[in-house]
Amino acid sequence: MTEPDRRATILEAADRLLRHYGAQKTTVSDVAREAGVGVGTVYLEFPSKEAIVEELSRSRHREVLDAMRSAAGAARRPFRERLTRCLDARLEALYALVDAGTHACDLVHCVSAAVKTAQVSFHHAELALVADLLRRGTEAGELEAADPEAVASTILRAYATFSLPWIATRDRGETRAALAAMHHLLLHGVLVRPPPPRRRPA
Repeated sequence: MTEPDRRATILEAADRLLRHYGAQKTTVSDVAREAGVGVGTVYLEFPSKEAIVEELSRSRHREVLDAMRSAAGAARRPFRERLTRCLDARLEALYALVDAGTHACDLVHCVSAAVKTAQVSFHHAELALVADLLRRGTEAGELEAADPEAVASTILRAYATFSLPWIATRDRGETRAALAAMHHLLLHGVLVRPPPPRRRPA
């Protein structure tokens, strides 16, 4: 078995175990047994169980980010739609994790230091993605964001509710409806805007 194959086999084995038993109940010995290799072989690839958890957590976060990027990159769509589709994709990708196993969400949200490290990287990338959408939408004259990074940070704080573990315990239909309401608030606000002035007949 080549080195890349060995590493992939260990990660796949660890992924199966962590999805069903969680990080606390899974040991390096369990991972080695599941992967069909010796414990020492696992340690050749990863210095600790936490390193395995962190790599798998980064992989989960990449899945969410990839879904967001794909939705945001839809060509020829207005930037307001690309922004809301990006945030819709975020929710659906998180739902996919919820459905992946009893403890699959632990790789995205738990008290583990390894997961929190992966979360920080994800949040930086997520912020950069939304800020880029805002910047390009502003340049296109479709959006208004004088400071795209600050606006993106505020938006993501507002949407933080639509994350784990909260979404895992709520009715999905109601959560999707609440997300749509949040989109409307984001794009239209609560201010009553005066109607455009009437043109005088020539």
